[in-house]
Amino acid sequence: MKNQLGLLLRVVVSVGILAYLFNNILQDETETALQPLAAATAPPVAAPHGLTAPQARRIYTACRELDPEGRPVINLSKLPRRERLPLVWKIGPGQLRQSFQKVSLGWFVLGVACMGLVCYCGVVRWQWILGVQGLRLPFWRTASIFFVGLFFNAFMLGSTGGDVIKAWYVAHETHHKKAEAVATVVVDRVIGLLVLFVIALIMMAAFYHRVFDDVKLRWFAVITLAVVVVTVGGTALTFWRGFADRVFGLRGWLQKLPKYDTLRRMVEACRVYARHPVVLGQTALITVGVHLFSMLAIVCIGNGLGVRCAHGLVDYFLYLPIINSVTAIPISISGFGVREGMYSVMFGQVGVAASLAVAMSLLGYLATLFWSLVGAGFYLTHRKELPPAGTMPPDA
Repeated sequence: MKNQLGLLLRVVVSVGILAYLFNNILQDETETALQPLAAATAPPVAAPHGLTAPQARRIYTACRELDPEGRPVINLSKLPRRERLPLVWKIGPGQLRQSFQKVSLGWFVLGVACMGLVCYCGVVRWQWILGVQGLRLPFWRTASIFFVGLFFNAFMLGSTGGDVIKAWYVAHETHHKKAEAVATVVVDRVIGLLVLFVIALIMMAAFYHRVFDDVKLRWFAVITLAVVVVTVGGTALTFWRGFADRVFGLRGWLQKLPKYDTLRRMVEACRVYARHPVVLGQTALITVGVHLFSMLAIVCIGNGLGVRCAHGLVDYFLYLPIINSVTAIPISISGFGVREGMYSVMFGQVGVAASLAVAMSLLGYLATLFWSLVGAGFYLTHRKELPPAGTMPPDA
């Protein structure tokens, strides 16, 4: 019941943020579309964008004003909400659609290819991590399970469905070593997050004057730092043997948890990696490649949309690690809303229109979604190899 309520809350948060964000973007797009009304020297006779003549005159009379530079503009905020919302949702979507239509197919395909390299590096990294636990799988089979997990992460509400499926597949194919299989998924996730955080911190340190001089970016930076501290602290405690016995009552509380023995085995499996620094170093390096190709995919999509940032590639490599770090927090479903809002705010600082920033975010998600659909093919092919729950061993 608690899980369902938490999931419902995340859905509500996602929908709420997206509705608020798109309402603001559509209002901006509608105001841009209605700027010819502002330039008129008298109430218009013709009505643009499907408006009636009385509507056009009403907007001209109520919403026309001068901006700080003395130019006439349309400010729809002067309309009552009951008039503004229908107008915004009538004209705005068509204008926003034009932003998506600007994307060059060639650049978008290149972005999809970069996401494919992200997946390839992810498969290699996970195979190395599996090897530490003695879980030896052929590369093609590891890739198959990886893509099945990618499919479930994309299409199941929640952020762990794909990880559970990956653990089940590996446990089934390696004599049901479920605790070790789950440990590989956890370690894979943690390494990915820690390297992302390190990249974000390096970029924030290199351009601290830009990040901390802006109030909005400062808050994003603070959130990122908080996430880093919590993740690093949790990881350190996991690898600290005997920590549970040093805190009064902690061991007894842990022993009351369901499947405590499986949890203990999983923690022990995670600690194995501390004895393999070479593997950890290799996985950290290839994870840099994962995040680099992920950011290059957005660069390609941005170029395809005609996005021009004030500082070029620097803006992408400064903002994207911060955005990805914050959206890693399970606030909403798959980061929807939070991610688009951050794209809009951050890239807006360097002259990118909100509609283009959101289009860049959503097209980036579509590039990832393409590879999730590849996972659907693997799932349909191999789904019979997933064991029913009744056949799992007692510790599963």
